[in-house]
Amino acid sequence: MAGGGEGGGGSKPTKKSAEAYLKEVREMFEDKKYKYDMFLEVMKYFSNQRADIVCVMGRVKELLKGQNNLIQGFNLFLPKGYEISVDEEKASPEEKISEFDEAFDFITLIKVKY
Repeated sequence: MAGGGEGGGGSKPTKKSAEAYLKEVREMFEDKKYKYDMFLEVMKYFSNQRADIVCVMGRVKELLKGQNNLIQGFNLFLPKGYEISVDEEKASPEEKISEFDEAFDFITLIKVKY
C-alpha cells in the first residue's frame, strides 16, 4: 500500500478541498451510513494518534473498495511518499460503464469529424 508515490498531489490540500472530499464520500455511502461513520472514525483515530498512517491507509482502502475515484482522491491528503494503490482490473461496474461511455463518445466524435 505505501509506495513511492507522491501522495499529497504536489500541493497541500485546503480545508475546502477536504470538505468537498468528505461530502463526496458521504454521498457515496448515502445508503450505507455505517460505512461513512466508520470512515470518520478512522480519521478521528488518526488525528488523535491512535492509528498510524499505514493502518489508516489499509482501513480506507477496505472501506472504499471498488471506489477508485475516492481512493485516488484520498491519496491527495496523504503525506508525501504514501499512496494507496488502485487495482484497475477491479474497478466497479459503474466505473467500467463510465469508462466505456467515454470511449464510445470519443469514437463517435472521431467518426463525425473524419
